[in-house]
Amino acid sequence: MALRNRFRGDIALLQTILDSLTVGIVSIDLEGMITLFNEAAARFMGVSRQEALGRPLITILPNAGLVDVLQTGRPQIGRPQMMGQRSVVSNRFPIIHRGELVGAVSLFLDVTEMEKISRELDSTRTIVRTLEEILAGAGEWMVVVDTNGVITMMSEGYAKFNGTDVSQAVGMHVTEVIQNTRMHIVAASGVAEMGEKQTIKGRELIVNRIPLMDSGRAVGAYGRVVFKDVGQLYEIVTKLEMLESKVKYYEKELTQLRGARYTIVSIVGSGPAISAAKLEALRASRTDSTVLVFGETGTGKELFAHAIHAASQRRSGPFIKLNCAAVPAELLESELFGYEEGAFTGARRGGKPGKFEMAQGGTLFLDEIGDMPPAMQVKLLRVLQEREVERVGASFPRRVDIRIIAAAGKALEELVNAGSFRADLYYRINVIPIRIPPLRERREDIEAIADSFLTRLSNDTGEPKRTVSPGLLEMLKSHSWPGNVRELQNVLERVAAMSWGETLLPEYAPEYLLRSVSSLPASVGLNTLAAARAEAERKTILVALAAAGGNKTKAASILQIHRVKLYEKMKRHGICYGSKPHVPQ
Repeated sequence: MALRNRFRGDIALLQTILDSLTVGIVSIDLEGMITLFNEAAARFMGVSRQEALGRPLITILPNAGLVDVLQTGRPQIGRPQMMGQRSVVSNRFPIIHRGELVGAVSLFLDVTEMEKISRELDSTRTIVRTLEEILAGAGEWMVVVDTNGVITMMSEGYAKFNGTDVSQAVGMHVTEVIQNTRMHIVAASGVAEMGEKQTIKGRELIVNRIPLMDSGRAVGAYGRVVFKDVGQLYEIVTKLEMLESKVKYYEKELTQLRGARYTIVSIVGSGPAISAAKLEALRASRTDSTVLVFGETGTGKELFAHAIHAASQRRSGPFIKLNCAAVPAELLESELFGYEEGAFTGARRGGKPGKFEMAQGGTLFLDEIGDMPPAMQVKLLRVLQEREVERVGASFPRRVDIRIIAAAGKALEELVNAGSFRADLYYRINVIPIRIPPLRERREDIEAIADSFLTRLSNDTGEPKRTVSPGLLEMLKSHSWPGNVRELQNVLERVAAMSWGETLLPEYAPEYLLRSVSSLPASVGLNTLAAARAEAERKTILVALAAAGGNKTKAASILQIHRVKLYEKMKRHGICYGSKPHVPQ
Protein backbone atom coordinates (compact mmCIF):
# COMPACT_ATOMS: atom_id res chain seq x y z
CA MET A 1 0.00 0.00 0.00
CA ALA A 2 2.78 2.39 0.90
CA LEU A 3 4.49 1.68 -2.41
CA ARG A 4 1.29 2.36 -4.32
CA ASN A 5 0.74 5.66 -2.54
CA ARG A 6 4.30 6.69 -3.19
CA PHE A 7 3.87 5.86 -6.89
CA ARG A 8 0.70 7.93 -7.05
CA GLY A 9 2.53 10.78 -5.37
CA ASP A 10 5.32 10.61 -7.92
CA ILE A 11 2.75 10.70 -10.77
CA ALA A 12 1.03 13.73 -9.23
CA LEU A 13 4.35 15.51 -8.80
CA LEU A 14 5.28 14.76 -12.41
CA GLN A 15 1.93 16.11 -13.61
CA THR A 16 2.44 19.28 -11.56
CA ILE A 17 5.85 19.77 -13.10
CA LEU A 18 4.45 19.26 -16.60
CA ASP A 19 1.58 21.72 -15.94
CA SER A 20 4.02 24.41 -14.85
CA LEU A 21 5.77 24.39 -18.20
CA THR A 22 4.86 26.94 -20.90
CA VAL A 23 5.55 24.27 -23.50
CA GLY A 24 2.53 22.21 -24.48
CA ILE A 25 3.02 18.42 -24.13
CA VAL A 26 0.79 15.73 -25.64
CA SER A 27 1.55 12.03 -25.89
CA ILE A 28 -0.43 9.27 -27.61
CA ASP A 29 -0.29 5.49 -27.60
CA LEU A 30 -0.10 3.22 -30.62
CA GLU A 31 -3.86 3.63 -31.13
CA GLY A 32 -3.54 7.40 -31.31
CA MET A 33 -5.29 7.84 -27.95
CA ILE A 34 -4.11 10.71 -25.72
CA THR A 35 -2.22 9.46 -22.71
CA LEU A 36 -0.59 12.70 -21.49
CA PHE A 37 -1.99 16.26 -21.69
CA ASN A 38 -0.60 19.20 -19.68
CA GLU A 39 -2.21 22.58 -18.89
CA ALA A 40 -0.30 24.41 -21.65
CA ALA A 41 -1.69 21.96 -24.25
CA ALA A 42 -5.19 22.44 -22.83
CA ARG A 43 -4.77 26.19 -23.12
CA PHE A 44 -3.58 26.02 -26.74
CA MET A 45 -6.26 23.55 -27.89
CA GLY A 46 -9.12 24.90 -25.78
CA VAL A 47 -9.86 21.46 -24.25
CA SER A 48 -9.47 20.43 -20.61
CA ARG A 49 -7.23 17.54 -19.60
CA GLN A 50 -10.19 15.50 -18.36
CA GLU A 51 -11.88 15.85 -21.76
CA ALA A 52 -8.71 15.07 -23.72
CA LEU A 53 -7.31 12.02 -21.91
CA GLY A 54 -8.38 8.78 -23.57
CA ARG A 55 -9.70 10.49 -26.72
CA PRO A 56 -8.20 10.15 -30.23
CA LEU A 57 -5.88 13.07 -30.90
CA ILE A 58 -7.35 13.68 -34.37
CA THR A 59 -10.75 14.50 -32.83
CA ILE A 60 -9.18 17.41 -31.00
CA LEU A 61 -6.48 18.43 -33.47
CA PRO A 62 -7.33 17.21 -37.00
CA ASN A 63 -4.09 18.47 -38.53
CA ALA A 64 -1.87 16.82 -35.93
CA GLY A 65 1.33 15.35 -37.36
CA LEU A 66 2.02 13.19 -34.31
CA VAL A 67 0.25 10.22 -35.91
CA ASP A 68 2.81 10.33 -38.73
CA VAL A 69 5.56 9.78 -36.17
CA LEU A 70 3.81 6.57 -35.09
CA GLN A 71 3.84 5.34 -38.67
CA THR A 72 7.41 6.28 -39.54
CA GLY A 73 9.11 6.09 -36.17
CA ARG A 74 11.10 9.21 -37.10
CA PRO A 75 11.12 12.50 -35.13
CA GLN A 76 9.91 15.77 -36.66
CA ILE A 77 11.72 18.91 -35.51
CA GLY A 78 10.55 22.55 -35.79
CA ARG A 79 7.30 21.89 -37.61
CA PRO A 80 4.96 24.96 -37.80
CA GLN A 81 1.34 24.32 -36.96
CA MET A 82 -1.84 26.33 -36.39
CA MET A 83 -3.91 25.79 -33.26
CA GLY A 84 -6.96 28.00 -33.66
CA GLN A 85 -5.65 31.57 -33.96
CA ARG A 86 -2.23 30.67 -32.56
CA SER A 87 0.95 29.78 -34.37
CA VAL A 88 3.02 27.05 -32.73
CA VAL A 89 6.21 25.21 -33.50
CA SER A 90 6.17 21.47 -32.72
CA ASN A 91 8.90 18.98 -31.98
CA ARG A 92 7.55 15.40 -32.29
CA PHE A 93 9.36 12.27 -31.05
CA PRO A 94 8.59 8.53 -31.02
CA ILE A 95 8.44 6.88 -27.55
CA ILE A 96 10.67 3.76 -27.44
CA HIS A 97 10.34 1.45 -24.43
CA ARG A 98 12.65 -1.61 -24.21
CA GLY A 99 13.42 -1.31 -27.87
CA GLU A 100 9.81 -1.13 -28.97
CA LEU A 101 7.66 1.78 -30.22
CA VAL A 102 4.91 2.32 -27.68
CA GLY A 103 3.69 5.83 -28.64
CA ALA A 104 4.68 9.35 -29.58
CA VAL A 105 5.02 12.68 -27.79
CA SER A 106 4.78 16.27 -29.11
CA LEU A 107 6.21 19.39 -27.49
CA PHE A 108 4.90 22.66 -28.99
CA LEU A 109 5.73 26.25 -28.28
CA ASP A 110 3.40 29.22 -28.91
CA VAL A 111 5.27 31.61 -31.27
CA THR A 112 2.36 33.97 -32.08
CA GLU A 113 3.89 36.86 -30.12
CA MET A 114 7.34 36.03 -31.38
CA GLU A 115 6.10 36.18 -34.99
CA LYS A 116 4.48 39.54 -34.30
CA ILE A 117 7.71 40.84 -32.77
CA SER A 118 9.65 39.43 -35.70
CA ARG A 119 7.38 41.14 -38.22
CA GLU A 120 7.71 44.44 -36.36
CA LEU A 121 11.47 43.96 -36.26
CA ASP A 122 11.56 43.24 -39.99
CA SER A 123 9.43 46.32 -40.62
CA THR A 124 11.75 48.42 -38.47
CA ARG A 125 14.77 47.08 -40.31
CA THR A 126 13.11 47.91 -43.62
CA ILE A 127 12.36 51.46 -42.46
CA VAL A 128 15.93 51.89 -41.26
CA ARG A 129 17.35 50.58 -44.55
CA THR A 130 14.99 52.84 -46.51
CA LEU A 131 15.95 55.82 -44.38
CA GLU A 132 19.63 55.06 -44.86
CA GLU A 133 19.15 54.77 -48.64
CA ILE A 134 17.20 58.04 -48.76
CA LEU A 135 19.82 59.87 -46.73
CA ALA A 136 22.61 58.41 -48.83
CA GLY A 137 20.83 59.27 -52.08
CA ALA A 138 20.02 62.81 -50.92
CA GLY A 139 23.60 63.45 -49.90
CA GLU A 140 22.55 64.19 -46.31
CA TRP A 141 25.23 64.40 -43.65
CA MET A 142 23.71 62.96 -40.49
CA VAL A 143 24.55 60.93 -37.40
CA VAL A 144 22.52 59.23 -34.65
CA VAL A 145 23.88 58.43 -31.19
CA ASP A 146 22.42 56.61 -28.19
CA THR A 147 22.18 57.95 -24.65
CA ASN A 148 25.87 57.28 -24.05
CA GLY A 149 26.95 59.10 -27.19
CA VAL A 150 27.76 55.91 -29.09
CA ILE A 151 27.10 56.14 -32.84
CA THR A 152 24.22 53.90 -33.97
CA MET A 153 23.73 55.32 -37.49
CA MET A 154 25.71 57.54 -39.82
CA SER A 155 25.36 58.53 -43.46
CA GLU A 156 28.10 57.48 -45.84
CA GLY A 157 28.86 61.03 -46.97
CA TYR A 158 29.30 62.28 -43.41
CA ALA A 159 31.45 59.30 -42.49
CA LYS A 160 33.66 59.87 -45.52
CA PHE A 161 34.02 63.58 -44.68
CA ASN A 162 35.19 62.59 -41.17
CA GLY A 163 37.78 60.19 -42.62
CA THR A 164 36.07 56.90 -41.85
CA ASP A 165 33.29 54.64 -43.12
CA VAL A 166 29.93 53.64 -41.67
CA SER A 167 30.97 50.16 -40.54
CA GLN A 168 33.89 51.58 -38.55
CA ALA A 169 31.97 54.55 -37.12
CA VAL A 170 28.98 52.58 -35.79
CA GLY A 171 29.75 51.45 -32.24
CA MET A 172 32.35 54.14 -31.59
CA HIS A 173 31.85 57.11 -29.30
CA VAL A 174 30.91 60.18 -31.35
CA THR A 175 33.83 62.23 -30.00
CA GLU A 176 36.23 59.67 -31.51
CA VAL A 177 34.79 60.26 -35.00
CA ILE A 178 33.56 63.87 -35.23
CA GLN A 179 35.63 66.91 -34.21
CA ASN A 180 34.15 69.49 -31.83
CA THR A 181 30.91 67.54 -31.57
CA ARG A 182 28.28 68.08 -28.86
CA MET A 183 26.05 65.18 -29.84
CA HIS A 184 26.79 63.26 -26.62
CA ILE A 185 25.89 66.38 -24.58
CA VAL A 186 22.53 66.80 -26.36
CA ALA A 187 21.80 63.07 -25.93
CA ALA A 188 22.44 63.37 -22.19
CA SER A 189 20.70 66.72 -21.59
CA GLY A 190 17.73 66.36 -23.95
CA VAL A 191 18.13 70.02 -25.01
CA ALA A 192 18.17 70.72 -28.76
CA GLU A 193 20.80 72.92 -30.41
CA MET A 194 19.61 74.45 -33.69
CA GLY A 195 21.61 76.36 -36.30
CA GLU A 196 24.90 76.02 -34.45
CA LYS A 197 28.26 76.65 -36.08
CA GLN A 198 30.74 73.74 -35.91
CA THR A 199 34.27 73.54 -37.32
CA ILE A 200 35.41 70.18 -38.67
CA LYS A 201 38.78 69.84 -40.40
CA GLY A 202 38.98 73.60 -40.82
CA ARG A 203 35.59 73.91 -42.49
CA GLU A 204 32.76 75.84 -40.83
CA LEU A 205 29.41 74.05 -40.95
CA ILE A 206 25.91 74.86 -39.67
CA VAL A 207 24.36 71.93 -37.79
CA ASN A 208 21.20 70.95 -35.92
CA ARG A 209 21.38 68.61 -32.91
CA ILE A 210 18.01 67.21 -31.83
CA PRO A 211 17.40 64.89 -28.83
CA LEU A 212 15.42 61.69 -29.44
CA MET A 213 12.77 61.40 -26.72
CA ASP A 214 10.81 58.41 -25.44
CA SER A 215 8.21 58.94 -22.72
CA GLY A 216 9.79 62.26 -21.85
CA ARG A 217 13.27 60.77 -21.51
CA ALA A 218 16.18 61.34 -23.90
CA VAL A 219 17.26 58.07 -25.49
CA GLY A 220 19.73 59.49 -27.99
CA ALA A 221 20.24 62.35 -30.41
CA TYR A 222 20.00 63.05 -34.13
CA GLY A 223 22.47 65.39 -35.77
CA ARG A 224 22.23 66.88 -39.26
CA VAL A 225 24.50 69.20 -41.20
CA VAL A 226 22.18 71.92 -42.51
CA PHE A 227 24.84 73.79 -44.47
CA LYS A 228 28.07 72.11 -45.46
CA ASP A 229 29.76 75.49 -45.72
CA VAL A 230 28.84 78.81 -44.07
CA GLY A 231 29.23 80.36 -47.51
CA GLN A 232 26.11 78.43 -48.59
CA LEU A 233 24.18 80.13 -45.80
CA TYR A 234 25.36 83.59 -46.84
CA GLU A 235 24.46 82.79 -50.44
CA ILE A 236 20.94 81.70 -49.45
CA VAL A 237 20.49 84.77 -47.24
CA THR A 238 21.45 86.94 -50.21
CA LYS A 239 18.95 85.13 -52.43
CA LEU A 240 16.24 85.47 -49.79
CA GLU A 241 16.90 89.19 -49.47
CA MET A 242 16.67 89.50 -53.24
CA LEU A 243 13.42 87.50 -53.29
CA GLU A 244 12.02 89.59 -50.47
CA SER A 245 12.86 92.72 -52.43
CA LYS A 246 11.12 91.28 -55.50
CA VAL A 247 8.06 90.33 -53.47
CA LYS A 248 7.81 93.87 -52.09
CA TYR A 249 8.19 95.25 -55.59
CA TYR A 250 5.50 92.97 -57.03
CA GLU A 251 3.23 93.72 -54.07
CA LYS A 252 3.63 97.40 -54.84
CA GLU A 253 2.95 96.78 -58.52
CA LEU A 254 -0.11 94.67 -57.68
CA THR A 255 -1.39 97.37 -55.36
CA GLN A 256 -0.99 99.88 -58.15
CA LEU A 257 -2.74 97.61 -60.65
CA ARG A 258 -5.62 96.86 -58.32
CA GLY A 259 -5.53 100.22 -56.59
CA ALA A 260 -6.38 103.74 -57.67
CA ARG A 261 -4.47 105.06 -60.67
CA TYR A 262 -5.39 108.69 -60.12
CA THR A 263 -5.17 111.16 -57.26
CA ILE A 264 -6.57 114.60 -56.55
CA VAL A 265 -3.53 116.00 -58.40
CA SER A 266 -4.67 114.11 -61.50
CA ILE A 267 -7.83 116.22 -61.64
CA VAL A 268 -6.78 119.15 -63.83
CA GLY A 269 -8.28 122.56 -63.24
CA SER A 270 -8.16 125.40 -60.76
CA GLY A 271 -11.46 127.16 -61.45
CA PRO A 272 -13.94 127.69 -58.62
CA ALA A 273 -16.36 124.95 -59.75
CA ILE A 274 -13.82 122.13 -60.00
CA SER A 275 -11.91 123.36 -56.93
CA ALA A 276 -15.07 123.08 -54.83
CA ALA A 277 -15.65 119.51 -56.07
CA LYS A 278 -12.04 118.53 -55.28
CA LEU A 279 -12.36 119.98 -51.78
CA GLU A 280 -15.51 117.90 -51.18
CA ALA A 281 -13.67 114.79 -52.41
CA LEU A 282 -10.82 115.38 -49.96
CA ARG A 283 -13.29 115.78 -47.11
CA ALA A 284 -15.09 112.60 -48.13
CA SER A 285 -11.81 110.66 -48.18
CA ARG A 286 -11.38 111.19 -44.42
CA THR A 287 -14.36 108.92 -43.65
CA ASP A 288 -15.67 105.51 -44.67
CA SER A 289 -19.10 106.88 -45.53
CA THR A 290 -20.70 105.95 -48.83
CA VAL A 291 -20.17 108.58 -51.54
CA LEU A 292 -22.43 109.35 -54.48
CA VAL A 293 -20.58 111.01 -57.35
CA PHE A 294 -22.98 112.41 -59.94
CA GLY A 295 -22.70 114.51 -63.06
CA GLU A 296 -23.07 114.45 -66.80
CA THR A 297 -21.34 111.85 -68.95
CA GLY A 298 -17.66 112.52 -69.52
CA THR A 299 -17.17 114.81 -66.53
CA GLY A 300 -14.73 112.45 -64.77
CA LYS A 301 -16.79 110.66 -62.13
CA GLU A 302 -14.49 107.63 -62.12
CA LEU A 303 -11.50 109.94 -61.83
CA PHE A 304 -12.99 111.38 -58.63
CA ALA A 305 -13.68 107.85 -57.28
CA HIS A 306 -10.01 106.93 -57.81
CA ALA A 307 -8.90 110.15 -56.13
CA ILE A 308 -11.12 109.63 -53.07
CA HIS A 309 -9.76 106.09 -52.60
CA ALA A 310 -6.14 107.24 -53.08
CA ALA A 311 -6.54 109.91 -50.40
CA SER A 312 -8.31 107.63 -47.91
CA GLN A 313 -7.02 105.29 -45.21
CA ARG A 314 -7.86 102.42 -47.58
CA ARG A 315 -5.33 103.53 -50.19
CA SER A 316 -3.23 100.36 -49.69
CA GLY A 317 -6.29 98.18 -50.30
CA PRO A 318 -7.76 97.23 -53.68
CA PHE A 319 -9.85 99.56 -55.82
CA ILE A 320 -12.43 97.42 -57.61
CA LYS A 321 -14.86 98.88 -60.13
CA LEU A 322 -17.98 97.57 -61.82
CA ASN A 323 -20.14 99.27 -64.44
CA CYS A 324 -23.68 98.22 -63.56
CA ALA A 325 -24.90 99.15 -67.04
CA ALA A 326 -22.28 97.03 -68.82
CA VAL A 327 -23.10 93.68 -67.15
CA PRO A 328 -26.23 91.76 -68.21
CA ALA A 329 -28.84 91.60 -65.45
CA GLU A 330 -28.65 87.80 -65.22
CA LEU A 331 -24.88 87.94 -64.60
CA LEU A 332 -24.78 90.92 -62.28
CA GLU A 333 -25.41 88.92 -59.09
CA SER A 334 -22.56 86.46 -59.70
CA GLU A 335 -20.27 89.37 -60.64
CA LEU A 336 -21.02 91.22 -57.42
CA PHE A 337 -21.46 88.35 -54.96
CA GLY A 338 -19.48 85.52 -56.60
CA TYR A 339 -20.55 81.89 -56.58
CA GLU A 340 -19.70 78.50 -55.09
CA GLU A 341 -18.53 75.48 -57.03
CA GLY A 342 -21.50 73.73 -58.64
CA ALA A 343 -23.84 76.69 -58.05
CA PHE A 344 -24.94 76.47 -61.69
CA THR A 345 -24.00 74.80 -64.94
CA GLY A 346 -20.59 76.03 -66.04
CA ALA A 347 -19.62 77.34 -62.61
CA ARG A 348 -15.85 77.49 -62.22
CA ARG A 349 -14.26 74.73 -60.18
CA GLY A 350 -13.63 75.99 -56.67
CA GLY A 351 -16.08 78.85 -57.12
CA LYS A 352 -15.28 82.51 -57.72
CA PRO A 353 -15.23 85.54 -55.42
CA GLY A 354 -17.38 88.49 -56.37
CA LYS A 355 -16.48 92.16 -56.55
CA PHE A 356 -17.50 92.66 -52.91
CA GLU A 357 -14.98 90.05 -51.72
CA MET A 358 -12.30 91.27 -54.13
CA ALA A 359 -12.64 94.77 -52.65
CA GLN A 360 -12.02 93.50 -49.10
CA GLY A 361 -10.15 96.18 -47.15
CA GLY A 362 -10.50 98.65 -50.01
CA THR A 363 -13.10 100.44 -52.14
CA LEU A 364 -15.79 99.18 -54.50
CA PHE A 365 -16.78 101.67 -57.21
CA LEU A 366 -20.25 101.05 -58.67
CA ASP A 367 -20.55 103.09 -61.85
CA GLU A 368 -23.92 103.81 -63.46
CA ILE A 369 -25.71 102.59 -60.35
CA GLY A 370 -28.95 104.00 -61.69
CA ASP A 371 -29.06 101.12 -64.21
CA MET A 372 -28.94 98.44 -61.50
CA PRO A 373 -31.96 96.06 -61.71
CA PRO A 374 -34.51 96.34 -58.85
CA ALA A 375 -33.75 92.81 -57.55
CA MET A 376 -30.07 93.67 -57.18
CA GLN A 377 -30.93 96.96 -55.49
CA VAL A 378 -32.47 94.98 -52.63
CA LYS A 379 -29.36 92.82 -52.26
CA LEU A 380 -27.07 95.86 -52.38
CA LEU A 381 -29.11 97.55 -49.67
CA ARG A 382 -28.63 94.49 -47.43
CA VAL A 383 -24.86 94.56 -47.99
CA LEU A 384 -24.74 98.23 -47.04
CA GLN A 385 -26.71 97.56 -43.88
CA GLU A 386 -25.27 94.20 -42.73
CA ARG A 387 -21.78 94.33 -44.29
CA GLU A 388 -22.24 90.70 -45.32
CA VAL A 389 -22.34 89.00 -48.71
CA GLU A 390 -23.49 85.53 -49.65
CA ARG A 391 -22.17 83.83 -52.76
CA VAL A 392 -24.58 82.28 -55.22
CA GLY A 393 -25.10 78.69 -54.05
CA ALA A 394 -23.54 79.32 -50.62
CA SER A 395 -25.20 78.45 -47.32
CA PHE A 396 -23.45 81.01 -45.14
CA PRO A 397 -22.61 84.73 -45.42
CA ARG A 398 -19.14 86.28 -45.47
CA ARG A 399 -18.17 89.47 -43.67
CA VAL A 400 -16.80 92.25 -45.85
CA ASP A 401 -14.93 95.41 -44.90
CA ILE A 402 -15.34 97.75 -47.87
CA ARG A 403 -16.10 101.34 -48.72
CA ILE A 404 -18.59 101.94 -51.54
CA ILE A 405 -18.47 104.83 -53.98
CA ALA A 406 -21.38 105.00 -56.40
CA ALA A 407 -21.65 107.08 -59.56
CA ALA A 408 -24.70 108.14 -61.54
CA GLY A 409 -25.02 110.02 -64.77
CA LYS A 410 -28.77 110.09 -64.47
CA ALA A 411 -30.71 112.11 -61.91
CA LEU A 412 -31.44 109.49 -59.26
CA GLU A 413 -34.19 111.65 -57.74
CA GLU A 414 -36.12 111.38 -61.00
CA LEU A 415 -35.58 107.59 -61.07
CA VAL A 416 -36.86 107.37 -57.49
CA ASN A 417 -39.95 109.38 -58.42
CA ALA A 418 -40.48 107.16 -61.46
CA GLY A 419 -40.27 104.05 -59.24
CA SER A 420 -37.27 102.49 -61.04
CA PHE A 421 -34.84 103.14 -58.17
CA ARG A 422 -35.49 102.32 -54.53
CA ALA A 423 -35.86 105.33 -52.29
CA ASP A 424 -34.30 103.55 -49.29
CA LEU A 425 -31.22 102.63 -51.36
CA TYR A 426 -30.97 106.18 -52.69
CA TYR A 427 -30.89 107.62 -49.19
CA ARG A 428 -28.39 104.91 -48.14
CA ILE A 429 -25.87 105.81 -50.85
CA ASN A 430 -26.51 109.54 -50.89
CA VAL A 431 -24.57 110.07 -47.66
CA ILE A 432 -21.91 112.31 -49.21
CA PRO A 433 -23.05 113.61 -52.60
CA ILE A 434 -20.42 115.22 -54.84
CA ARG A 435 -21.51 116.97 -58.05
CA ILE A 436 -18.96 117.09 -60.83
CA PRO A 437 -19.45 120.32 -62.84
CA PRO A 438 -19.81 120.04 -66.63
CA LEU A 439 -17.10 121.51 -68.81
CA ARG A 440 -19.27 124.44 -69.95
CA GLU A 441 -19.30 125.62 -66.32
CA ARG A 442 -15.52 125.61 -66.12
CA ARG A 443 -14.33 127.00 -69.44
CA GLU A 444 -11.40 128.60 -67.65
CA ASP A 445 -9.92 125.09 -67.20
CA ILE A 446 -10.07 124.11 -70.90
CA GLU A 447 -6.56 125.33 -71.69
CA ALA A 448 -5.04 123.44 -68.72
CA ILE A 449 -6.99 120.27 -69.59
CA ALA A 450 -5.87 120.49 -73.24
CA ASP A 451 -2.23 120.98 -72.23
CA SER A 452 -2.36 118.03 -69.79
CA PHE A 453 -3.92 115.74 -72.37
CA LEU A 454 -1.43 116.70 -75.11
CA THR A 455 1.44 116.03 -72.68
CA ARG A 456 0.06 112.57 -71.96
CA LEU A 457 -0.50 111.94 -75.67
CA SER A 458 3.11 112.87 -76.40
CA ASN A 459 4.34 110.49 -73.70
CA ASP A 460 2.23 107.67 -75.12
CA THR A 461 3.22 108.14 -78.78
CA GLY A 462 6.79 109.39 -78.32
CA GLU A 463 6.10 112.31 -80.66
CA PRO A 464 6.91 115.94 -79.79
CA LYS A 465 4.32 117.65 -77.64
CA ARG A 466 1.74 119.66 -79.57
CA THR A 467 0.42 123.07 -78.54
CA VAL A 468 -2.99 124.61 -79.13
CA SER A 469 -3.05 127.70 -81.31
CA PRO A 470 -4.90 130.77 -80.00
CA GLY A 471 -7.53 130.41 -82.69
CA LEU A 472 -8.24 126.78 -81.78
CA LEU A 473 -8.28 127.61 -78.08
CA GLU A 474 -10.91 130.29 -78.61
CA MET A 475 -12.93 127.83 -80.66
CA LEU A 476 -12.70 125.23 -77.85
CA LYS A 477 -13.82 127.73 -75.26
CA SER A 478 -16.80 128.69 -77.39
CA HIS A 479 -18.20 125.15 -77.73
CA SER A 480 -20.98 123.90 -75.42
CA TRP A 481 -19.31 120.48 -74.82
CA PRO A 482 -22.26 118.14 -74.27
CA GLY A 483 -19.73 115.32 -73.96
CA ASN A 484 -17.62 117.29 -71.47
CA VAL A 485 -13.95 116.38 -70.86
CA ARG A 486 -14.23 113.10 -72.76
CA GLU A 487 -15.46 114.95 -75.85
CA LEU A 488 -12.69 117.55 -75.49
CA GLN A 489 -10.04 114.83 -75.41
CA ASN A 490 -11.51 113.16 -78.50
CA VAL A 491 -11.45 116.47 -80.40
CA LEU A 492 -7.84 117.15 -79.43
CA GLU A 493 -6.77 113.63 -80.42
CA ARG A 494 -8.41 114.05 -83.83
CA VAL A 495 -6.82 117.46 -84.43
CA ALA A 496 -3.41 116.12 -83.36
CA ALA A 497 -3.75 113.17 -85.74
CA MET A 498 -4.70 115.38 -88.70
CA SER A 499 -2.12 118.15 -88.12
CA TRP A 500 1.48 118.03 -89.36
CA GLY A 501 3.11 120.71 -87.28
CA GLU A 502 3.55 121.12 -83.55
CA THR A 503 0.80 123.74 -83.35
CA LEU A 504 -2.79 122.55 -83.58
CA LEU A 505 -4.84 124.78 -85.86
CA PRO A 506 -8.62 125.29 -85.89
CA GLU A 507 -9.05 124.16 -89.51
CA TYR A 508 -8.44 120.56 -88.44
CA ALA A 509 -11.27 120.62 -85.92
CA PRO A 510 -14.30 118.40 -86.60
CA GLU A 511 -16.96 119.83 -88.86
CA TYR A 512 -19.61 119.84 -86.14
CA LEU A 513 -17.33 121.99 -84.00
CA LEU A 514 -16.79 124.45 -86.85
CA ARG A 515 -20.54 124.59 -87.47
CA SER A 516 -21.27 125.18 -83.80
CA VAL A 517 -18.77 128.04 -83.74
CA SER A 518 -20.15 129.59 -86.93
CA SER A 519 -23.57 129.70 -85.34
CA LEU A 520 -22.29 131.71 -82.39
CA PRO A 521 -23.20 135.39 -81.90
CA ALA A 522 -21.25 138.10 -83.66
CA SER A 523 -19.10 138.65 -80.61
CA VAL A 524 -17.38 135.41 -81.41
CA GLY A 525 -17.05 136.15 -85.12
CA LEU A 526 -13.59 137.60 -84.74
CA ASN A 527 -12.31 134.21 -83.82
CA THR A 528 -13.86 132.77 -86.95
CA LEU A 529 -12.30 135.54 -89.05
CA ALA A 530 -8.88 134.78 -87.61
CA ALA A 531 -9.32 131.15 -88.47
CA ALA A 532 -10.35 132.03 -92.02
CA ARG A 533 -7.35 134.32 -92.41
CA ALA A 534 -5.01 131.56 -91.20
CA GLU A 535 -6.53 129.06 -93.60
CA ALA A 536 -6.18 131.49 -96.51
CA GLU A 537 -2.49 132.05 -95.66
CA ARG A 538 -1.89 128.32 -95.45
CA LYS A 539 -3.44 127.66 -98.84
CA THR A 540 -1.44 130.50 -100.40
CA ILE A 541 1.81 129.01 -99.12
CA LEU A 542 0.86 125.58 -100.50
CA VAL A 543 0.12 127.11 -103.93
CA ALA A 544 3.50 128.91 -103.93
CA LEU A 545 5.35 125.74 -102.99
CA ALA A 546 3.58 123.87 -105.77
CA ALA A 547 4.47 126.55 -108.30
CA ALA A 548 8.12 126.47 -107.15
CA GLY A 549 8.26 122.67 -107.35
CA GLY A 550 8.89 122.45 -103.64
CA ASN A 551 11.85 124.85 -103.68
CA LYS A 552 11.47 126.97 -100.55
CA THR A 553 13.69 129.79 -101.81
CA LYS A 554 11.62 130.21 -105.01
CA ALA A 555 8.38 129.93 -103.02
CA ALA A 556 9.55 132.70 -100.69
CA SER A 557 10.39 134.86 -103.73
CA ILE A 558 6.91 134.28 -105.18
CA LEU A 559 5.34 135.27 -101.85
CA GLN A 560 7.73 138.21 -101.59
CA ILE A 561 8.82 137.26 -98.06
CA HIS A 562 12.15 136.20 -96.62
CA ARG A 563 12.94 132.48 -96.73
CA VAL A 564 13.28 132.36 -92.91
CA LYS A 565 9.82 133.91 -92.62
CA LEU A 566 8.46 131.22 -94.94
CA TYR A 567 9.89 128.48 -92.70
CA GLU A 568 8.26 130.06 -89.67
CA LYS A 569 4.86 130.21 -91.36
CA MET A 570 5.18 126.63 -92.65
CA LYS A 571 5.94 125.44 -89.14
CA ARG A 572 3.03 127.40 -87.67
CA HIS A 573 0.59 126.03 -90.23
CA GLY A 574 1.85 122.46 -89.93
CA ILE A 575 3.22 122.23 -93.49
CA CYS A 576 5.81 119.44 -93.65
CA TYR A 577 9.10 120.55 -95.25
CA GLY A 578 9.89 117.21 -96.86
CA SER A 579 6.47 116.26 -98.17
CA LYS A 580 5.30 117.12 -101.63
CA PRO A 581 3.02 120.12 -101.36
CA HIS A 582 -0.61 119.55 -102.01
CA VAL A 583 -2.35 122.15 -104.11
CA PRO A 584 -5.73 122.89 -102.53
CA GLN A 585 -8.73 122.65 -104.81
